[in-house]
Amino acid sequence: MPTAHHRRSLITLAAVLLLATGCSSHNKPPAAQAPLPSEPQQQIASPVQAIPPADQEKRDEQSLTCRDERIILESERNRAACFRLQPGTTTTKVVKRQVPAKKAKTAKASGKKGTKTTAAAHVATETKVVRTTGRCQPQSLIYARCRTGIDTCKLGDTSPVQWFACARKNDATSALPLIGSVMVLDVNARRGMPTGHPAYVEAVEKNGNGTWRLRISHTNYDRKCHLDQDATVLFDPERMTASFETGPWATWAKNLKALGFILR
Repeated sequence: MPTAHHRRSLITLAAVLLLATGCSSHNKPPAAQAPLPSEPQQQIASPVQAIPPADQEKRDEQSLTCRDERIILESERNRAACFRLQPGTTTTKVVKRQVPAKKAKTAKASGKKGTKTTAAAHVATETKVVRTTGRCQPQSLIYARCRTGIDTCKLGDTSPVQWFACARKNDATSALPLIGSVMVLDVNARRGMPTGHPAYVEAVEKNGNGTWRLRISHTNYDRKCHLDQDATVLFDPERMTASFETGPWATWAKNLKALGFILR
């Protein structure tokens, strides 16, 4: 009986073959027809027929959503390799510092009735235990880079919004979703995203009303570097918003502002 791993491999291979067939048939040029022997050779070239706008739009969308099958297979291999949960390491440090001691209580002077005196302030040593927990891994941006192999625009401790801005300057972004791209959500301080948030796009499907249904995977959605895999997101390109329909964010993540998609 085939295992779950074998079944998923067969499904992945079938999806790749289907995508490859669709992309190759779309890009394959029509075969040239030789003139019939009984007809004289035309001296004037026939006018080029214009592609109807609807067909051109369909071709443009297909060229955006089709990806090389090698990239898809590579992403599937990275699917497991890019996520190994590593909790942050907690370190303990003992800090000592000198602080003024509390003033001594006032006492009556021995020789003069009613006269008060205050003892001199003393210095005491205060000991404090400080525990610091480092970042867990993989962070959301590191996971997105690993899945895509996109290693450009490293600006030190780059945030997702900085990554998108740099990629846009390099003409490596799109307003429409693409298989294997990275969707970048904009800054949302109210929802605890002061630097934005990236998510890897596993699959895309266009709806009849112009919106897109995406299948995404992202990590660190809970600040603990846990993985949310294959969540369904409704993307509206007209308003540039993303709404999570499944996964841990489905209860609240509606109409989140999206900057766009980073391409390879």
